[in-house]
Amino acid sequence: MGISQTEIVYTLALQQIPGIGSLLGRKLIERLGSAEAVFRTPAYRLETTPGIGPLLAQAIKQHQSLSAAESEWNKAEKHGLRILHFRDTDFPARLRQCTDHPLVLFGKGSLPLNANRVVAVVGTRGASDYGRMLTEQLVRGLVPYNVLVLSGLAYGIDIHAHRQALAAGLPTVAVLGHGLSRIYPAAHKSTSEKMLEAGGLLTECWYDTGPDRENFPKRNRIVAGMADAVVVVEAAENGGALITATMANDYNRDVYAFPGRVTDAGHAGCHKLVMQNKAALIGGAHDLITAMGWAAPVQEQPAARQGVLFLDLEPDEQKLYDLLPFNQAISIDDLILLSGWSTSRLSHLLLALEFKGAVRAAPGKLFSRM
Repeated sequence: MGISQTEIVYTLALQQIPGIGSLLGRKLIERLGSAEAVFRTPAYRLETTPGIGPLLAQAIKQHQSLSAAESEWNKAEKHGLRILHFRDTDFPARLRQCTDHPLVLFGKGSLPLNANRVVAVVGTRGASDYGRMLTEQLVRGLVPYNVLVLSGLAYGIDIHAHRQALAAGLPTVAVLGHGLSRIYPAAHKSTSEKMLEAGGLLTECWYDTGPDRENFPKRNRIVAGMADAVVVVEAAENGGALITATMANDYNRDVYAFPGRVTDAGHAGCHKLVMQNKAALIGGAHDLITAMGWAAPVQEQPAARQGVLFLDLEPDEQKLYDLLPFNQAISIDDLILLSGWSTSRLSHLLLALEFKGAVRAAPGKLFSRM
């Protein structure tokens, strides 16, 4: 489903209004039907929306950000960027399940954002030889499973994960904490260019946004939200990778960590996650694959097609499909009670059914049969 230029521009404008972030912006769009409708709704009606008072209602009505949003659209067009609205079918489906997902993403490359299996590989910028070895072995072990490798293009574990994925023939996507007018760090530009053919670059930042400190935690939530699993290879006790792991926990994603020597400060963050039950300990790709239930290598499934009369479902997928009512949506909490599966397992199965065209996801974590 393509989203019109007008709707994207209005969505960009809405998100630029001070006091309206992704969560409130999405609520307004869902309540009124579109971003354009938000701007065209009288102020007195806007004020009735929870979280919107007179000041925000007036700021929306003045819509001073609309011209800037139009300019941003033109920049994206000029530089060949893809703009993904959260209602677009190409928007990352896993990320859309997160309540604070971006309203709009900018991307460059082939961007297989809805690959069947996505693993985020994160860790310290000051990677050791041991950390690089673990990353290489992990990525090589994922090759038969057609995994999209996700990371942040930073020094250390991030860039090593991207490069190992390229070497192994796996698609890899970098989520950036800045706009696509530049590559930061500049030393990774050549790698980022190689990623465009089988992966790409993704950001919620506008084109000319610099690599400011406050952008990177926002970047981390996208990494966490897009993944089936987050693997922390090597991290200090207060490393940035722990932020991604914590966000992944909040999104009910699986988190795994490699062990190191107990005296090694570079692995203190991994040990901390395991001790706090925020990550499961793994020794390599086999442990991850087993924990995720990826019992056998599979070929990448084509995108769901309309008009499919017979569904080729795995046993657990069929069981879940049979639990879904015909004429109404059901919440993920109710499905957990009915199925007895964990949130992580259920989310994985729902996503698989969505890819196969068997399930439709709706706002509020509601699901129904197609």
